[in-house]
Amino acid sequence: MLITRYNPSRVDQGQMLSLEDIKDILRIKLIGVIPESESVLQASNQGVPAVHMEGSDVSEAYKDVIDRFLGDPEKPMRFIDAEKPGFFKRLFGGK
Repeated sequence: MLITRYNPSRVDQGQMLSLEDIKDILRIKLIGVIPESESVLQASNQGVPAVHMEGSDVSEAYKDVIDRFLGDPEKPMRFIDAEKPGFFKRLFGGK
C-alpha cells in the first residue's frame, strides 16, 4: 500500500485518518508514504513527473518507495512526523 498526499497536521485536526488507522483498517503492508506537497502542483503545471522535481520531499519519498519495492526493506520512511496512536489503538488499546 502506498499512501499519497499524507499530511500529519490534517491528521491532528481530524481531517484524515492516521497511518495507524489506515493500517488497522486495511491490514496490508505499507511500502511508502508520499507527503502532501506544493511541488506536485508545480510538477503538474510544468508537465513534469513529480519524481523528477529534484530535491523535493515528494521526489525523495517516491525514490524511497522504489528502493523498498526493489528489495531494500530497511529504507526508512521519511517525511512522517511522529504519530500519536491511531483511533483504534486509543479505543481498544494494544501495541
